[in-house]
Amino acid sequence: MPFIMKNVVPWGRTFDEYRKMFSLSDAELEGHIACFGDGVASFNAECDMQGGHVTSFDPVYRFSCDRLELVLEEAKRRLIEKTCHEGHGNGRSGVERDINELQKRHMTAVEIFMDDFEEGKKQGRYIDYELPYRIPCPDNRFDLGLSSYFLLSSAKPGINFHYQALEEMLRICHEVRIFPIVDMHGRETDLARKVIRRFAGSHDLWICKTAYHCAGNHNDMLVIRNVFKPSASLLH
Repeated sequence: MPFIMKNVVPWGRTFDEYRKMFSLSDAELEGHIACFGDGVASFNAECDMQGGHVTSFDPVYRFSCDRLELVLEEAKRRLIEKTCHEGHGNGRSGVERDINELQKRHMTAVEIFMDDFEEGKKQGRYIDYELPYRIPCPDNRFDLGLSSYFLLSSAKPGINFHYQALEEMLRICHEVRIFPIVDMHGRETDLARKVIRRFAGSHDLWICKTAYHCAGNHNDMLVIRNVFKPSASLLH
């Protein structure tokens, strides 16, 4: 079973959450977008309804809808436990509101995703793929690559995994955006700093604030963009 299924439980996020998380403009939403570790987010399905062009890459897409539903039930249980633990002492009513809101957003995304999953797989919008292996796409295929709650969230795969994954993402995407750049507990780590140092010398790279906040109230997004290098013929 792939790393993501053992250590990162899929969780549904909506189009509106993605738009805030990655500061996506109307013009950017009209481009070709690749999503990595997308899981059961409804962003792909909702973009398709609006005439967009999104391709999602995730090893969970090898499983059936029935298998995914079992994994999602476990995800819901773990998130509720985590929310209750972190909210202990802040008032029971506040914790219950947080849980209800999380479940409402999650179920909205999951229902949209599940309704779209089989047809989306037939259309090639959901691809069974696991980073950092070579992606079955030509160079510069996508305008944007998005990583939500996957890269930089855990150091367990090792730093070379993150280097290789980003290099492959940047091979097929003009620009990659990563959110968040802290771990799953909202703590800053050496992982993000090492990745920034690795790519800062060869790519345009910056950190910007978004309208979306994660654990610890962090809202930083890392942007890495390929630098256009003119060919020899253009220099003369």
